[in-house]
Amino acid sequence: MASQARAALDAAVKPHQGSPTIFVNGKPTSPLMFFGWATGAGPTAARIDTEWKEYSLSFIAPEDNEGHAGVHFRVGGAGPGTVWVDNVRLYPGPKVEEPTENLLRHGDWEASKEEIGQAWSLYQAEYAGADADWSLDPTTKVTGQQSVRIDIRNAGRETMHLHFYQTGCTVKKGQRYTYSLWMKADKPRKVDFMALRIGEPWTIYSGEQSHYQEQVRLARQAGVHLYSFGIDMPWPRPGEDPNFSQCDRAIENTLNADPEALLLPRFGMGPPEWWLQQHPDDRMLFDDGRTEGWSMASTAWRAEMQEHLRALVRHCEEKYGDHMLGYHPCGQHTGEWFYNRSWEPVLSDFSPAMSRGFAAWLQTKYPNVEALRTAWGDPDITFAAVAVPTKEEQLTTSLGFFRDPRRERKVIDYFEYKQVAMEEPLELMARVIKEETGGKKLVCLFYGYLFDMHGLPMGAQHSGHLAMAKLVQCPDVDILCSPISYLDREQGGAGNFMAAVDTVRAAGKLWLNEDDTRTYLTPVDAGFGRVETPEATLWVHQRNFAQIWPRRMACWYMDLANEGWLNGRDLWQNISRLQRFAQENLDRPARWQPEVALIVDEVGPFYTRCTNALLSPLVYQMRSQFSRLGTPFAIYLLSDLVAGRVPPMKAYFFANAFHLDAAQRAAVARVTRGKTAVWFYGGGFLDDDASDENMSRAIGLKLVRVAARPGRVIPAGGEGSPLEPFGNDTRLDPCWVVADPAAQVIGRYADGGVAAAAKRTPAGLRVYLGALHCPAKLLRAILKRSGVHLYCDSDEVILTDGEFLSITATSAGEKRLRFPRPRTVVTAYDGQEIARGVRELRVPMRMGETQTYLLR
Repeated sequence: MASQARAALDAAVKPHQGSPTIFVNGKPTSPLMFFGWATGAGPTAARIDTEWKEYSLSFIAPEDNEGHAGVHFRVGGAGPGTVWVDNVRLYPGPKVEEPTENLLRHGDWEASKEEIGQAWSLYQAEYAGADADWSLDPTTKVTGQQSVRIDIRNAGRETMHLHFYQTGCTVKKGQRYTYSLWMKADKPRKVDFMALRIGEPWTIYSGEQSHYQEQVRLARQAGVHLYSFGIDMPWPRPGEDPNFSQCDRAIENTLNADPEALLLPRFGMGPPEWWLQQHPDDRMLFDDGRTEGWSMASTAWRAEMQEHLRALVRHCEEKYGDHMLGYHPCGQHTGEWFYNRSWEPVLSDFSPAMSRGFAAWLQTKYPNVEALRTAWGDPDITFAAVAVPTKEEQLTTSLGFFRDPRRERKVIDYFEYKQVAMEEPLELMARVIKEETGGKKLVCLFYGYLFDMHGLPMGAQHSGHLAMAKLVQCPDVDILCSPISYLDREQGGAGNFMAAVDTVRAAGKLWLNEDDTRTYLTPVDAGFGRVETPEATLWVHQRNFAQIWPRRMACWYMDLANEGWLNGRDLWQNISRLQRFAQENLDRPARWQPEVALIVDEVGPFYTRCTNALLSPLVYQMRSQFSRLGTPFAIYLLSDLVAGRVPPMKAYFFANAFHLDAAQRAAVARVTRGKTAVWFYGGGFLDDDASDENMSRAIGLKLVRVAARPGRVIPAGGEGSPLEPFGNDTRLDPCWVVADPAAQVIGRYADGGVAAAAKRTPAGLRVYLGALHCPAKLLRAILKRSGVHLYCDSDEVILTDGEFLSITATSAGEKRLRFPRPRTVVTAYDGQEIARGVRELRVPMRMGETQTYLLR
C-alpha cells in the first residue's frame, strides 16, 4: 500500500556518544530546526494614531470558499480607548484607489445600526474581560456620512479579544484579492487585520510568497532540513468528516520550498466552542467566575481528543509519512501545557470536572476513606464529597510562606493533583501517536518549565508543570521543549533554560530549546530582549547554541510572529556554521561533566503560599546568578539526586527543597558527604511536621526561629566589604538565624541576626544563605573553597564541557579565562589558532559579544 511506503521514515531519540540524539532511518542527525507558520503570514499588524490612514493587504486565495470567507479587524489588547474605522473593502484584483466592487456588505457604514448589525459582528472575549460598544459617528469619517466608532472599556490581553468581523463572502482559488480599510484612534495603538476562512478549518489568507517559504529556502541553503510549523487538528461534529485541507496546505507549502524537509508539526488539542457549550461542567472555571477553555481533568475531553488525534496522525502518515519526523500536541496557555490565565493573579480550576478528577485521584493515593480522613483531619469527609479547595483555603497558610503538612494536607494534595491532571493527558497523547506510527515517529511536548513557573503570580503550584519527573519516565515521549527563558535573554544575558534539563537528559529524552530571539529584523517594539543590530543577533544565536551543545541538545530557530524575524541571509549564514559544526561533531563523545549541581524540587512549591514573593526571587530570578558562576553547572530535580541519578559533584546548591521526608534527608546526606552543600531560605523546614530542628539537621548548622523581618542581608565585612547587601526587603515569615558559634558569618540581617554562614563539618562544607537572592560573586567564593575550577572570576556567561568553551560578555572590557591545565585554543567554527599551551587567555570583548573556542 502507498501509505505503508510513505511511512517508511523511521525517527527515534536514542543514546549516541553519551547523549540522547535524533536518529533518522538509523543515522544520527543534527537537531537544529526552523519553526514558522506555514499557512500564511498571520494577521497584518498596524500601528494606528489620531489621523485617518488607509491600510491594506493583497492575497491569492488558497482555496475555493463558497460563503465562508470574510474579514477581521482586531482592536483588543492595547488598553481602553476609541477606534474609528471607515471604507472597509474586499474586492477582486490588486490594490486600486477606487475599486468598483466590494464583497463586503455595509463596508462604508452608510446604513442604520440595525442594518449594519446584520452584516457585522463585534466579538468580545468574555473570558478575557473584554468590554466595548460600537456606534455610528457622523462627526468623523473618510467619505460619506459616518464611520464606525468602537469605545473600548476593557481591551482584554490580545488583539483578538476585541474584533469586528464579517463572513459570508466567496473567493475562488488562485484569484488575487485585496482587503483595505481606513483606521484612526484617540491615541496611538497597535491593531491587526486579516482576510480568512471563518470556520473550520480556520485559514488566514496571505500572499503567494510568504515569509515562511522564504525562510524555509534559506534554512535549506544553510543545510537545515528539519521543520516545525502550526497545523490544525480537526474536531468535527458527530457525523461529519474531518477537513484536513489546512494541514495539507501547511505541509505542501513546506515541501515545495524544501523537498527534503522532515516535519514536526504542532497543533492544538483543545475542543471547539460548540463542544464546550455541550459540556458546561468541563469548562475551566476560575475564582472570578469566568471560564476559559476546558478542564484538563475532563474525562470526556480526554476520550474524544484521542480519537481526533488518531485521525490526524493517520492522515499525515498515509499522505506524507516519508516526511513526517514526529508530532507536537499543544494546549492550554499559549499551547504550552500550563493552565490558562496562569500569568494572572487568579486561581483555577473550580469546575465540576476538576472536582471529580481530584476525588478519583485521591482514591489512588489513599487506600480507604479512613486514611483520607486522617490525612485531612476531617472525620466526615467522603470521596464522593471531595471538591477543589475553596479560594480561601488555597490562599490561607498557617506558617507564613509555608503550609503545615498536617493541618493543610487537603490543599497540598490538590496542588499535587493539579500537576497530575495536566500530565496524565500528555501521556495519553504520546501513546496514541506511537500506536498510529508503529513507534516510528517522535513525540514532542512543551513541559517542565520549573524555573519560569516559579515567577507566576500565584506560584508554581498552579502551573501544572511540576510533574516532569513522572513525564520523563513515559516511554512514549521523546522530546521535551520550552522557549529560552524570557528573563535574561537579551544581548549580554545568559539565555537560560526553563527546566531541569539534566533530568531530561538523564532519562534518555532530548531537550529542545525554542529560540524565538527577537532579532534585529523584528519591530522595534518587539520587546522580550530584542536585539538591535545584525552583529549582536549573531552573538545571541551563538550564545544560545553554546547553551545546548555541551549537552548535545536541540533547538528550533523561530519566526514566532511570521514577520520574517529570520529572513536575512546573514542570520542563516551564521546558523549554517552552527549546523555544520553540529553535524561534523555528532560522533564525538559528549563530555558534559560539571563540578556543580543546582538541585530544584517539584514538590516544595505545594507547601508554599500562593504568591511569587517567595518563589520568584529564590528560583526564577536567582537562576541568572548561577549562570554567572564562571563554571558550568548541571540542573537536576531533587528526585534524581535521591534516586542516585546525579553524578558526583564538588558542590550542590539546594534552591527550593523546603520539604524532605526521612528517605530524602538520608539520600541528601549520603550524596553530599565530603562535598559542599549550600542551602537557601527555608531549606529542609518541612517533613511530616514543620520543625526548626528539621532545618538544622538537613543543613548542618544550628538554626533558631526568630521574629519575621525583611530579608535584606548585610555582608559581614560591613560597608567596606567587596559584596554589596543582598537579598531583598520581602518580609521573611518564618525567619531563622544561624546560632552556631563554630560557623563563619557571611552576612547579617539589619538587626544583627546571622542570616548567612558557612561551617566546615566532618560531612563537608555546609552553607546557609537565609536570603531570597544573592549575587554570583558570593557563590563563586563558596565554589573556590570547594575546590571547583572557575574558568572566569567575573560575571560573564561561561558555557563549556572542558573542550568546547563559550564566553558571553555581560559588560565591556578585558575578560580573563583560566584553564585547569595548559590548552591550545582555537576558534570553534573556523579552526583559527589563538594560543598554544596556555593556562590563561585574556580576551577584550564588547558588551554582549560571544566568543567560542575549542580547547585542545
